[in-house]
Amino acid sequence: MRLKSKVALITGAGSGLGRAIALAFAKEGCAVGVNDLRVEAADAVVHEVRALGGTAHPLVADVADSRAVSEMLTRHMGALQSLDIVVNNAGIGVMEDHVRANVDAMIGDLVTTGRTDHVPEATSTMQDEHWRRTLAIHLDGTFHCTREALKIMEPARHGSIINMASIAGLTGIMAMPDYSAAKAGIIGFTKSIAREVIGRGVRVNAIAPGYIDTPLLDALSDTMKQSLIAQTPAGRLGTPAEVAATAVFLASDDASYFVGQVLSPNGGLYI
Repeated sequence: MRLKSKVALITGAGSGLGRAIALAFAKEGCAVGVNDLRVEAADAVVHEVRALGGTAHPLVADVADSRAVSEMLTRHMGALQSLDIVVNNAGIGVMEDHVRANVDAMIGDLVTTGRTDHVPEATSTMQDEHWRRTLAIHLDGTFHCTREALKIMEPARHGSIINMASIAGLTGIMAMPDYSAAKAGIIGFTKSIAREVIGRGVRVNAIAPGYIDTPLLDALSDTMKQSLIAQTPAGRLGTPAEVAATAVFLASDDASYFVGQVLSPNGGLYI
């Protein structure tokens, strides 16, 4: 019960890592505001938390919309009365069909001949709307939620904000320039804000997972998934529970001296 009597808001908590974090927090005694863009997804996780004996409230909002985020924080405080932890987890990963086909062809060539003339053509063919939506959800969403959370946490002189980055932000991932840029931006944002608000008792850190077995990987082909596993020294994908355990640690008093850090559960992919 490391988070007993604490209250958290988790964005993108209707599936994948967000859902795993919400359930892990609930098991540690934390009440949870469950944000998602999909009503049914948020409601389903709320029901799961309540089935564990925990307290949860659904918060449907698009984190890319600053007004919607402000209204969401108002609803959260009305329902749960407090805010000790924010996990900025909401995100998307979209790979166009032609990019996926090009990457599969690259991998096939490299496996069979050791060389390839194929390139992903991800950046040269990416539309403005694709680029902007990815950055809006990941980077703008993290900013919007952090800004509103600090309006509560700074006067209270306590709080923990956990931003979901990625191995993509540390190393870059081929064929996903938008995702890599957004996650790198989150890491820089985390370090800047951490220095700014620690004097007010608010800790800000980030998690940069490696390749985790979540619906985000559904955009990838089986060939690409096998390639990711082959690149990972641990020889497997990570699990949402392993990332959730990292979030529990950062949210807890055990991490009281962690400020502006980027913890990366990645199976040895980036050391």
